[in-house]
Amino acid sequence: MVITGSEKNEVIIFRLSGRIISPGIKEISETVEEALTVSSSPLRFVFDFKKVTQIDSSGLSVLMKIHSDIHPREGKIAVINVNKHVKNLIVMARLITVFESFESEDDAIAALSKKS
Repeated sequence: MVITGSEKNEVIIFRLSGRIISPGIKEISETVEEALTVSSSPLRFVFDFKKVTQIDSSGLSVLMKIHSDIHPREGKIAVINVNKHVKNLIVMARLITVFESFESEDDAIAALSKKS
């Protein structure tokens, strides 16, 4: 599992690739935790699943933890490029209302930027 981050219009984009399963999820937690410590403004995160081949309940758990960490600070999470497997897990776990899903990075950034 690999995670890289970049920023655009005060929105942090995390590009994930590979298998988001235990124990590899620790890297996601550490990368996001670093972003949490540097920012004082409401956090806006976009997770790009384009290169994700697999996700399990541990992967969904880390996303929920991130959501619970940023929600009190008026933070928001969006997901893009979600494949059928990942989308099915998000729907089954009833997290579809927690993570806003967008067709493109630009759409997600525009929507999250409006909520500042």
